[in-house]
Amino acid sequence: MVHTPKVTMMATTPTVTNSTEEGNVSSLGIDILIVLVCLCGLVGNGAVIWFLRFGVKKNPYSVYIFNLAIADFFFLLCMALSSVLNRPEFGPWSWHVSEVLRRIRYLTYVLGLSLLAAISTQRCLSVFFPIWYRCHRPKNLSALVCAVLWMMAILENLLAIYFCVVQNKNGNSCPKVDLFFVVLIFGVFTPIMCVSSLTLFIKIQRVSQKRQPARLYIVILVTTLVFLICALPLAVHWLIVYWLSLRERPNVIFYRVAKIFSCVNSTANPIIYFMVGSQRKKRFREPLRVVLERALWDEETSPSEVRSNT
Repeated sequence: MVHTPKVTMMATTPTVTNSTEEGNVSSLGIDILIVLVCLCGLVGNGAVIWFLRFGVKKNPYSVYIFNLAIADFFFLLCMALSSVLNRPEFGPWSWHVSEVLRRIRYLTYVLGLSLLAAISTQRCLSVFFPIWYRCHRPKNLSALVCAVLWMMAILENLLAIYFCVVQNKNGNSCPKVDLFFVVLIFGVFTPIMCVSSLTLFIKIQRVSQKRQPARLYIVILVTTLVFLICALPLAVHWLIVYWLSLRERPNVIFYRVAKIFSCVNSTANPIIYFMVGSQRKKRFREPLRVVLERALWDEETSPSEVRSNT
């Protein structure tokens, strides 16, 4: 997961063709759209980070959402900066700047996926093993899991930097690293997230026949579904499509669409929290802190657990 889309190096000539002009205009429109979506997402995720850090009572799941908001914030920031800095109007930028932005983008992407897998798995454990979950689960399990996932994401990217930048003299190292990420994303994190979310969906269907399901169930399911639809195509391009012998135009189109959808995914998460946590009759009239706290409230968490996470 270490490449940008293939670009054909074109010689500079006095005459600019119509197709080149149309391509530049199309690219400019996409870059503007990405920046606008990213700005909205930065505001939304920034608000989530602020409220979860200072205003909302912490529980095991709000810890995951807090770290997910941080990952989404930096992913959107890097996407916006890359869209601006890669424009020819701003001139060539240092390769090191582009590489740093790329690495942070990959790190936060993998981190977001792993956090969603962790939160859905922990929720399943609390549903199917409630006694163990209440009696034997470590109080700081969520914080510990988040710390481990952060370290894993950092180590994975250091591994990619070493093999694809430092040691990639013959060009044979990067495919092996990408294969590792293919197995990690599509063979580990995505299946865990899908199985856990499907299990929660079945649980919701059973619970909804008796009473209204908890809002936290809905938050987890909708967030996971949006990730699968909007964010996963970007990993498909990074790790699979890039190595296929596709024509340049379909490849570039797929990459641009995947970038837009990935930004929509990170921007949509705060909107999901707000929509699920707000009450229909009081929508847009309640404090955001109250809405966020209601969306992430875990009815299975005891008051002592809430205080220990505060």
